[in-house]
Amino acid sequence: MTEQTVTARQAFTAETFAAFWAKPDLTNAAAAEPIAEDVVGYWPGEEEPVRGRRSYVDALKTLLERVPDLTLSVAETADNGEDLFIRWIAHATGAGGNRVEHTGVDRIKVRDGKVVENRIFFDRSEFERKLGRSLSL
Repeated sequence: MTEQTVTARQAFTAETFAAFWAKPDLTNAAAAEPIAEDVVGYWPGEEEPVRGRRSYVDALKTLLERVPDLTLSVAETADNGEDLFIRWIAHATGAGGNRVEHTGVDRIKVRDGKVVENRIFFDRSEFERKLGRSLSL
């Protein structure tokens, strides 16, 4: 097997993002595979970035504990080979049982097929208001 084949198979793409967020599951170790060990994640409203794969996965786990039925559907993407932009629509149930939708964008930097940086953009206070709960990591 060539190096190119291995890299192509393991590369993080918009399809990888869509597949994960259609049914988020962090109990499977393979879910963290496309995340670089030294990843840096920037979440709206957090004072410091999340650094390292373990902390990044823990932040995702915390988010999914706070919003257990959260899914994201991909609305649009743009990819220049290193920077992947994904506009998504979040779907979840609010504290009162109401269905909530909210939109945002992830700018994901990919190197050697792995996510090395993710900058997440959305109106956090508005999403929290819709959900009726905090998203603090």
